[in-house]
Amino acid sequence: MIDSIAGFFQSFFLHIQASFSSMTIAIVIPVFVIFFIMLFFLYYIKVLRPEPNTSEWIQMRADAGKSRLSFLPNPLRPDALRRHPLTIDDAIAMTVILVVFLFLAVWGLGSTRTVDVMAEIKEHSGRNHMDTIFFDECYFVRTAVEHIEHIRPYEITHPPLGKNIIAASILTFGMSPFGWRMFGAICGVIMLLVMYVFIKNMFGKTSVAACGSLLLAFEFMRFVHSRMGTIDTFVVLFILTSFFFMYRYITTDPDAPFRSCLPSLAFSGIFFGLSFAVKWTGFYAGAGLLIIYIIRQACLLKHYRNNDKPGYAFYMIKTILCSFLFFVLIPAVVYYLSYIPYGYANGMTLDGGMLWSRDFFEIVKSNQEVMFNYHYNLDATHGGSSSWWQWIFNIKPIMYVNNHRDGLRAAYGGFGNPVLYWGGLFAMITMAIRVFKYRDSKALFILIGYLSGLLPWVAVTRVLFAYHYFPSSLFLILALAHMFSTILDRDKQGARFYVYSYTTVTGLVFAAFYPALSGMYMPPWYYNTFVKWFGTWPFG
Repeated sequence: MIDSIAGFFQSFFLHIQASFSSMTIAIVIPVFVIFFIMLFFLYYIKVLRPEPNTSEWIQMRADAGKSRLSFLPNPLRPDALRRHPLTIDDAIAMTVILVVFLFLAVWGLGSTRTVDVMAEIKEHSGRNHMDTIFFDECYFVRTAVEHIEHIRPYEITHPPLGKNIIAASILTFGMSPFGWRMFGAICGVIMLLVMYVFIKNMFGKTSVAACGSLLLAFEFMRFVHSRMGTIDTFVVLFILTSFFFMYRYITTDPDAPFRSCLPSLAFSGIFFGLSFAVKWTGFYAGAGLLIIYIIRQACLLKHYRNNDKPGYAFYMIKTILCSFLFFVLIPAVVYYLSYIPYGYANGMTLDGGMLWSRDFFEIVKSNQEVMFNYHYNLDATHGGSSSWWQWIFNIKPIMYVNNHRDGLRAAYGGFGNPVLYWGGLFAMITMAIRVFKYRDSKALFILIGYLSGLLPWVAVTRVLFAYHYFPSSLFLILALAHMFSTILDRDKQGARFYVYSYTTVTGLVFAAFYPALSGMYMPPWYYNTFVKWFGTWPFG
């Protein structure tokens, strides 16, 4: 079946090549995408502007800039932070998304034959790359196997939890390419469901939630990394979930009993801890969570004062103690426990008091020093490296695979869907405008999440790659979902057409790039011309 699908793509693009000149294709498709994005944003601007001198126009001018930002739910304000429950329609939509994209994630994921990982690393055979080990799998999968076999780990530049998850995937599905990638594929699909619930909670529209979830499904970076035996999918899933529960926390009724906000606060802290235990980049997300948390507490203080409510000091003491438990103590315990395979590799056991051993503590402490020194002092170069400003424009992807066979070529890279990245950048600028002009709380939440994942990299001087932008791309989708919701609220003619068209075009671009995202063997023309939109895209 895989060969037949690959044959279909090969025949289809050979027909495209025969029908159009290379120059025409190389120019027309990118220009169409840019034109469509501009058309969508012109429509957005149009529907936001009521007819001059109408009552709506007069009221909008009177209200602009006068409302106050507040991280408290307000049912009287359409842009305020509120929760919206799921419905049976949402359950149906989520089920369809789950089935379709779980199939796409698992289809062609790799061979199920049992392999010797070390032999695969050394062999670099001519087989399809999905049937062997490739790119950074040689670090993460090897270390996962070492965790299973109680051998001192090879990859020690990131915390162990991500490699522990890969090890669990191998123990569940077998020592095979399919086995070490399966948990990543599952997490990539779970990410879609979390995004769906997040958007529905935020905007209350099934259509917007479905389209937003599909935008993430069509995101190149999510699809590529969820089908690799690496750790980025895990950290991004945990970051998304931690922000979702933080949104749940700040939309808790300020007059509700204190215990009603605890589950959301607890889960936000726990998932933050999980992200940090996979990769230190989870700490950047923690900075965004902290800013949102502080704004919420400031808004609560004003709420108590404006309503002459007593007990704020006691409330804050309880909140700070619980926050310390959820965001510091529990994550620290999770982080510490993730090093258990290190202890076993050094001859320790849980029954022998590993966790209370000073030697085990020194192992954990020593690895923190190793990781810090590695990342702080890294002075390497790489042909696929890129800078933060190149990420936001999707200028320089990173190539993971570049194979040739029987006159065909298979290339496999990590980069963003242009419709999502370019349109999402405009949407994020729109969020900033809405924050300052309309005091839009949801836009502020999205903007903080985006910048917390991007700004720390501005000051980093070590070699960087496009996948470091992966966490920030989540908030591009939330920004686009905000725009979708806004134009649907305006109830202008054609709003649904534009929302569905934007989602459809994103999906069509995903389909066009699918061979390059799944590593299919295609005619060289496909990679040299069709998907090489810019000279910095390393497909030619």
